Amino acid sequence: MRRSGHLLGGVCALSAALVPGAGRAQEGGVLLTFGIENRLEISRNDDLSIPASGTEIANVTLLSFGLSSETAIDRLDFGVTGGIIARDGDSGSEIDFGRTALTFAYHREVPSAVLDLAAEFRTDDADAFGDDLGDVGAVGTRSDLLLSARLETGRTSTVGLAFGLAYDRTEYQDTIDPDLVDSDEWRADLAAILRFSEVATGRVGIRYRHREEEDLGTTTTDAGTVFAGLDYAISERTDLSVELGYTDTETEDGGVIEHDRGPDASIRLSYDMPVGTAYALLRVATDADEGQRETFEIGRAFEAQRDTFSASLGLTHGDETGTDLIGSLEWTRALPDGSVGLRVQRSVAYDVDDDASVTDSTFSLSWAKNLNDTTTFLFDASYENSDSPSERIEQISLDAGVSHMLTADWSLSGGMGYTIRHDAGGRAESPSVFVAISRDFQFRP
Repeated sequence: MRRSGHLLGGVCALSAALVPGAGRAQEGGVLLTFGIENRLEISRNDDLSIPASGTEIANVTLLSFGLSSETAIDRLDFGVTGGIIARDGDSGSEIDFGRTALTFAYHREVPSAVLDLAAEFRTDDADAFGDDLGDVGAVGTRSDLLLSARLETGRTSTVGLAFGLAYDRTEYQDTIDPDLVDSDEWRADLAAILRFSEVATGRVGIRYRHREEEDLGTTTTDAGTVFAGLDYAISERTDLSVELGYTDTETEDGGVIEHDRGPDASIRLSYDMPVGTAYALLRVATDADEGQRETFEIGRAFEAQRDTFSASLGLTHGDETGTDLIGSLEWTRALPDGSVGLRVQRSVAYDVDDDASVTDSTFSLSWAKNLNDTTTFLFDASYENSDSPSERIEQISLDAGVSHMLTADWSLSGGMGYTIRHDAGGRAESPSVFVAISRDFQFRP
């Protein structure tokens, strides 16, 4: 089920943050966190289908457990969430276990070395991940697994070594969309860190990526990149970062092998201003499907007493798609009784299936207001636009919610949402409402 509305999860996240003692996780030692939540969700035409589907009612009981441990040199964080979901809709009634998520992170740092380990797992309805407007209404279940490790040694020496390894798996079950295919991807990189002086650091290394997509022909992609880079402090305020690389990609699809070669390079110049920083970035990348793409952008970011602001503006040019304007703006202001935020973004991507560019535009406005010491109101409005030669998709979402602390441990939250979508099939609407009661408590053994 697509849980339309950004506040369905946001209200409950805020409730957990309001629990007294939540900040104690930073005091060190071992901290255990237990949570339970029961929520009732009612939505109509939840998958934004045309013609509209009926009303679905879901009762979800979520259980969560978290553990964090911190010492002078390392930190461990672990969390797991799962739910029992009872649904009643057009397809009948069912009870299953879902909305499972697991996170693990370990960081260890000594003067000469740093080690980072991470793992993430999530399984949910295929259209609940929100990766793409085109995925709305996808049928089936999706599971994502991400494992990563990174080690850097010789941090106090003239020559150091950095090594990274990652594995990413996406798996679908009970789907009907042929574009939703299972995939496995391995990534590795190895680099020598050369500290020439206090103001100049170089690096030389290789990157490797292996990806398998289990489509009709089982597409396999192997990409290797050799690179060399330099970070140089031109002055107390100005930094220059340069990386020059070359990528060789081999793609095998249905027994047909193709090779693509080209540059992979970037130049970034940043300047520390009295408030915040400004930067200019030029990047050239080579993709097996799209060819070569050049991107240039300038940006500005700062944090004032009440405001956090970042903005960028640039041009991108692809061999297959031409030249487009890109940019983003994010602004948040802290108010005496809450906060207000604005986000605008325009980006360009390449659609392999349609062999064409896709322009994504997003506008969102958020507002949070503390009505009193225990009650908070949230509102979010967003507009998303995905434009390609094959289809134009527009989606508007309006969400409002309230979170109230009943006691030090118990909280009550509720909200409503309304989504309107226009695509090649026509116009679809989906209203939704939810109410939830939860308890979140922590203790140190």
